[in-house]
Amino acid sequence: MTDTELIFIDFNNPDLEVLQVVSQPTRLKILHTLTRTKKMYASNLAQELGLERKITSFHLNALEKADLVKSEFGLTKDKRPAAVRYYEITPKGTEILEKISEILKRK
Repeated sequence: MTDTELIFIDFNNPDLEVLQVVSQPTRLKILHTLTRTKKMYASNLAQELGLERKITSFHLNALEKADLVKSEFGLTKDKRPAAVRYYEITPKGTEILEKISEILKRK
């Protein structure tokens, strides 16, 4: 594409909202981490990314609303199991992450 080429955007496209959600660097890091580890709970993700659990949970909620991650309840595999909400990336999340990665590699 040249500098003078116009880009027409359909502002009714639901993927625009998804792009807004995933435009946060922390959310991209979460998606990337979930592609490598499959299922994690918020505390594990927070520890891996060096964030507070509350911040991680905030971003996970936004990603889940956009259908980029899904969650389910389960038990930890610790000595004393605890009930936690496990998160994993959805096929849509994987697709969006791959597209963004392709775009960033071009630059």
